[in-house]
Amino acid sequence: MAKESELMRKRKEAKEEILAMKENIPSARILNQLGKAFKPKSLGYWLSNIVLLNIFLLSPWALIGLAFSEIEKTGYLWIPGIITIEGVVAVLVLVYIVVQSILDDVADLIIEKINNTDDLTKLLHWLKEIWSNQQISKFVLLFCIRWTSLGVGGVSISSFGFPGFGYMLTVLLVGSLAGIGFYTAFWISMLASNLGNYQYEINTLSPADSEIINNISEMLTKRVYILALYFAVFTLISSLNLIDKQIKIVFSLPLFVIAWITITAQFLLIRSTIGKIVERAKWKTLNKLQTKINSIEATGDLSDKETAEKLLRLADIYKRVIASRINTFDLKSLPTLFSQLMLPLLGLLLGNLEKISALLP
Repeated sequence: MAKESELMRKRKEAKEEILAMKENIPSARILNQLGKAFKPKSLGYWLSNIVLLNIFLLSPWALIGLAFSEIEKTGYLWIPGIITIEGVVAVLVLVYIVVQSILDDVADLIIEKINNTDDLTKLLHWLKEIWSNQQISKFVLLFCIRWTSLGVGGVSISSFGFPGFGYMLTVLLVGSLAGIGFYTAFWISMLASNLGNYQYEINTLSPADSEIINNISEMLTKRVYILALYFAVFTLISSLNLIDKQIKIVFSLPLFVIAWITITAQFLLIRSTIGKIVERAKWKTLNKLQTKINSIEATGDLSDKETAEKLLRLADIYKRVIASRINTFDLKSLPTLFSQLMLPLLGLLLGNLEKISALLP
């Protein structure tokens, strides 16, 4: 009774700490600061964020470009640049909403099913560590260096000249916000992997049919669909004729490849975690049954009818448990992966519809 009471108390504490983290993630701190003049999540709050983020990101390119006469040589980059900026602003808003909802689900759906106080402590420690300023800063810095190298270096090579300091500073700022977005995708992948490390309340005879398995699968799969939909929209926009041909290849194809790699990686991690939980629960039950069978066999008289019936019943349960499904890739999961992968591909095809039509008879 005392152990159960301690577990309930720890679950309540864990929920409160996880929900308190929602406003401390980087996207929440940025949006709350820019929208502090308005009621949180009101229309004014969102409009304020969108306007101020655009001003913040575009100002270096416009002001320094005008001061040093760099505007003319980067004129062909304004449309793809604005599209990229709007895409990154959308990412920041999207990751804010996604992380908030995931933390809500972790508090409501996952914490209630963890049946070990030590595991609750470990999960809280992991969440705090992965959202620490040090971890985020390292990731964003490395991402920003690569983003700026690609954004400035790629344009310099294609245009045979340095695009200017204003453009470079805007690319750097945009890369910082994009880094926060990609860190969130990284965090979701790590969460999918980390959730396989804990003990849950689970159906002992058919672990794969437990509520926690459905909760983890639904929680993470929904977010992968959101990610796939975002990639589809942005791939479509970056493939349109609004963008110069030499810039279009730099934008659309790498984005499509990143989309497929990210979606596939997240799918594999989710299925691996589910398989890990089911496999561990399955063998825990099988080991208990085996111990019980061995104990009866060692101390009982096998010629006794009652003893023999006990052994047969236990052996039958053992066979049923060992035959229960633990497939990481089932018939339901593969169509899910296919539909997620098709969304970015659909965006790419729609963006290049004229070229595809020209190839058809």
